[in-house]
Parts: sequence; C-alpha cells; structure tokens
Amino acid sequence: MTPSTSTMSHKGPTVTTLKAIEDVLRREAVPMTRYKIRQALGNRIAQPLLDEGLEYMAEHEMVYDEGPGGQVLWIRTSAATRSRLRGE
Repeated sequence: MTPSTSTMSHKGPTVTTLKAIEDVLRREAVPMTRYKIRQALGNRIAQPLLDEGLEYMAEHEMVYDEGPGGQVLWIRTSAATRSRLRGE
C-alpha cells in the first residue's frame, strides 16, 4: 500500500467575504479596528480570514490598513477601478 498524499490548496477569502468587508467600511466611512469590523459583520468572519481579506484589499489599494492593532480605512476608488478589480 502506498500512503495517500493529498494536497490542500489554500484559497483565501471569497468574493462574498471581500464584498461584506467592503460594505462595512463604506457604510461606516471612518477608520475602524479589525475588532469593530468583525463586530459590524456579526462575527460571521473568523479573524484569520478577515486578516487575509484586508491584506488582499490593501494589496489592491482598496483599503489603507495599519495592520493588527491599527485602523483600517476604505479608500475611495472610481467605478472603473472597482469594475476592473472585480473582473466585471
């Protein structure tokens, strides 16, 4: 018998997760801590997934993120930029 080798692929945050984070940040329109973002989402998103989502959004210049313990702020983007980022 040969041992089974399964490879798990880490997929990261879904589009639904990213949109939920975006909705909170746009609605509040003020800098928020990660804790406050999770509260506004009803704790539906686990902290590690929120961290990944914010990292992705920061890499794509959608948010300004000071990192854990800091503030997160939505950066206003044009409709064309949002459409390009979403692949629409």
